[in-house]
Amino acid sequence: MARAIKKRHITLWVVLLLAVLGWWLQREGGQIQIQPQKLPEVVDYSLTDFVITAMDEHGAPKQRLSGKSMVHYAERDYAEMKQPHLEVYGETNMGGPVQVDAELAKVYQGGDSVLLAGDVSMVRQDPGRKSELQVQTRDLWYFSPSEYAETSADVTIRDELGVTRARGMTMDMKAGTLDLLAAVRGEYVLE
Repeated sequence: MARAIKKRHITLWVVLLLAVLGWWLQREGGQIQIQPQKLPEVVDYSLTDFVITAMDEHGAPKQRLSGKSMVHYAERDYAEMKQPHLEVYGETNMGGPVQVDAELAKVYQGGDSVLLAGDVSMVRQDPGRKSELQVQTRDLWYFSPSEYAETSADVTIRDELGVTRARGMTMDMKAGTLDLLAAVRGEYVLE
């Protein structure tokens, strides 16, 4: 009889242990989350040593973009370019064509929004005044339809009058305005 009671106690402990183990596994199983594997993005086309020209309504070049390489990702309609060079022509009030060079460009919305990443250099030649405006900055956003650019990074501007430094800049190429946003300092040579 004592043996039957011991056997019953062992069975009861085994059943109790299995019940606790089942409850614990169920509770832990509800918290385990399996992360889906992220598949690499699909490249739908790529270009090397390319030149793309956008024309205005009269058939004249409006913008020209060239670069070392470009890779376009289909799923997000996003492209990455190495060593992009952008020339903006047409009806701008900036005096002459504006040329922009960068280390890398990230193009969104079919080219409407472009992040020129890394070091960015802008040059505007004004043939009438025979002067050149040079802008050095980083991480410049360019919005193609409105020909508008902006950055919150440090900016250095050189022209025939001297050197101006600031933090942040907006540039409206159609209106011909360049606004410096903060901490503006300048060194000018007056004759």
